[in-house]
Parts: sequence; C-alpha cells; structure tokens
Amino acid sequence: MASTVHSARFTVPVADSQSPHGTWWPHTRSLADQLTHLVQAWPADRGRISRILYSPPDWDDRPHSVLVNGRRMKTGSFPRDDTHQVTLVMHDGQRRTISVIPPGTSRSDANGLLAGFGDGETERPGWENEGGHV
Repeated sequence: MASTVHSARFTVPVADSQSPHGTWWPHTRSLADQLTHLVQAWPADRGRISRILYSPPDWDDRPHSVLVNGRRMKTGSFPRDDTHQVTLVMHDGQRRTISVIPPGTSRSDANGLLAGFGDGETERPGWENEGGHV
C-alpha cells in the first residue's frame, strides 16, 4: 500500500509519481467556496498552485477566478470536460490531477475512497447521475 498524506477530505500520496495525484471530497458544489479548502490542504513541499482547471458539470458555479488566501487565483475549464477532476497548474508549469468525490457522497463511502487512494485497488469516484459507485 502506498503511503499517503491524508486529511479528513483530501488525500495525496507521498510519492508524487502516481496519477491522479490526489483525491478530494469537497463539502459543497460551490467551487468558489471550496477551492480555499483544497489549496490549504495541498502540501507546500509539492509546489505552489498558480491556476486551477475544473470539470464544469461537477460545480454549480463557474468562476473565472477566486480569492484564495488573500490572492486572486485564476480558474478555467474546457466546455466539454466531464472528467470529475480538478487540475492544479503549478507555478513551475507542472500539472497535478485531483479526483473529485461528489459532495453528496455518504461519509462512509467517501472515507473509504479517501483511505483507499493509492492502494492500486480503488476505482475513480463516480457521480450518482452516471451510475457511479457512490
């Protein structure tokens, strides 16, 4: 089993070679409200996030930028993106992909997905409206 850095709603493997590079369970479908939590949970030793790309169907809002920790962070998306992921664009240009667990997922299911991330056996989280396993 891979070692991970784990918080209540975010998991990222200690080794940075795995993709996706983390799993996140936001509280709501408001991207503008939730990005602060994601940015704060991101390990500082993995680099500084400069921009965030998101999958539009996953969110009720579609901001062009959000205020995170006192600075304006650009966000963007591709109109047909339906990956259920966010992509963190790092200051050095590298990209880190984060799987998004739907906010309405039960605590036990989400905790199982977060705890199982990185073990090679956990499937990518699905969304209720597409027959996912939530």
